Amino acid sequence: MKAARFYGVGQPLRIEEVEKPEVSSREVLVKIRACGICHTDLHFIDEGLLKPGRIPQIMGHEAAGDIVEVGGEVESVREGDRVLIHFYFSCGECYYCLRGRESLCISPDFRQFGFNTDGGYAEYAKAPARSVLEMPDGVPYESGILVDAGSTAYHAVRRIGGVSLGDTAVIVGAGGVGLCTLQIAKLSGATVIAVDIRDDKLRLAESLGADYTVNSAKKDLVTEVKELTNGRGVDFVYELVGQGKTMRDSMSILARGGKLVFIGYSEDNLTLDPRRTIREELQVVGSRASSKFETMEVVRLVSEGKFKLEPLISHRIPLEKVNDGLDLVRRGEAIRAVVMV
Repeated sequence: MKAARFYGVGQPLRIEEVEKPEVSSREVLVKIRACGICHTDLHFIDEGLLKPGRIPQIMGHEAAGDIVEVGGEVESVREGDRVLIHFYFSCGECYYCLRGRESLCISPDFRQFGFNTDGGYAEYAKAPARSVLEMPDGVPYESGILVDAGSTAYHAVRRIGGVSLGDTAVIVGAGGVGLCTLQIAKLSGATVIAVDIRDDKLRLAESLGADYTVNSAKKDLVTEVKELTNGRGVDFVYELVGQGKTMRDSMSILARGGKLVFIGYSEDNLTLDPRRTIREELQVVGSRASSKFETMEVVRLVSEGKFKLEPLISHRIPLEKVNDGLDLVRRGEAIRAVVMV
């Protein structure tokens, strides 16, 4: 089969012929139909900030397709099922998994699809049967992006943030995850301010429900947000860029009792003022991926027409052109580029 494999930092992925995976008794083999290109891939390929499980390794973690083979002990799904692959291969039995926090799994067997085990930039991929989720009729294969971009947003807004009716939220970074976060925040009843440095992304944010937008390359974010909120600031900031200035600005626009939720990251760090943090009861938290339940909730919202998937798919490219798709992400031109296999 054809696959795109990672060989080292600063090198393009190599399109190669490799052996089709063999499944164990509790695994399934999926014919990949679509796999989203996530900015996280660049943390491996460009920066070395994240490390693969081995070299070479097949990348890609936002995959969907058809089950073509099931292991002997698998009863939950069958051949022909259309599925998403939840990219956190958690144990389902540890302290965190039993509480629905599968992204925090502490099992020594915990694996991340496309991170430290072979992923979805390939014609076929294997996964534990417990980690695949059936797609409702009418939900397209491009919904593979929901296993990360969509459900990461859901987890950050609903579980980590706790956004509710009447809250005000700022989304810093209107890329794929940011626009998903925007939609979930609006569905939760918030007034949303979308922030980016590209006007085309901000126009898309408006079409998806943003109440206000700010181009932070043209206007001072802190000044604009304070004007929009009559000087109070906002209840939530979702920071998806992870750069020093955007992190500092995010702290500056928090209202008393506000919460800053980090989703994006880089090698930059944030210095906190403990006095202000205590005096104003500010919260600074991180949000990591999602549970299978949260992924299925986003899929349900798509199937019910409440969450808009199609506007997020900015590019569809063949597997052989995956490096071109990564270039689109590097240049900030893609919302979500999807490899169609």
